[in-house]
Amino acid sequence: MGVDGPFHDTVLRCPVCGASFSRRGNSLVCTGPKSHCYDMARSGYVHFAQRRPGGDSPEAVRARTVFLEAGYYERAAEELVKIVSSFRPSGTLLDAGCGEGYYTNRFARTGRYRVFGTDLSKPAVDHAARAAKREENGAFYFVSSLFGMPVADRSCDVVTSVFAQCAEGEFCRVLKDDGILVVAGAGEDHLLGLRQALYDTVSKSGEREDRPRAMRCLADGKIRYEITVRQEHIPSLFHMTPYYWKTSLRDAEKLQGLKELKTAVEFDYAVYGKGSF
Repeated sequence: MGVDGPFHDTVLRCPVCGASFSRRGNSLVCTGPKSHCYDMARSGYVHFAQRRPGGDSPEAVRARTVFLEAGYYERAAEELVKIVSSFRPSGTLLDAGCGEGYYTNRFARTGRYRVFGTDLSKPAVDHAARAAKREENGAFYFVSSLFGMPVADRSCDVVTSVFAQCAEGEFCRVLKDDGILVVAGAGEDHLLGLRQALYDTVSKSGEREDRPRAMRCLADGKIRYEITVRQEHIPSLFHMTPYYWKTSLRDAEKLQGLKELKTAVEFDYAVYGKGSF
């Protein structure tokens, strides 16, 4: 951890002046004239955000971790790795909006990618970095906005966006000319069983407004299967979804008596090339 020298100099850039970095002990110091310095946290991540951190709270991160580590989305994660690998079997991969690193660390475990993960939530990035450190998988995490990432132009072979905002212009900036963007999010039937348990009337999900418009769609599809959520994991599932913040106390109480919850898991995914950018 204390080795000096160049550090990811082909990927990371100083968010203030755009210069590359060198490692000095546990700090990253940019090579620009003002030597902007960023300390590495004990878990290994770096805080690059130029404004106050936001994103998921510690409670939301813990809920998502409990649910994901129980294996309910493992099949979907494996399928996403296969999809990315079929287009780019190796290279530099940036997971934009990585959250607690569940999918990011999956890519790192393959040993085929140089993996970076970023999110605006400091608790989520800290958790992701701790997991990467335990696994020694080589993934590097940093806190930043998706709409101004401290990443060099045309430095990434793959950008992934899994249940996160899609910043098309910024993603295209950091992608190589032959790079790909993989976007995955909730399909129409995703967690339908949870919605049916909560609400008397369940409406269909609308088309996401931030999907790429100018990039070329190379492939798309669904990852769909059924799960049975055990009683002890139902509160964590509820807490990690947007429904937690939108549901009345009366409706939320409907989950308390459930012994299990059967529901569909449905990820919509699409693979994009840079197109006209």
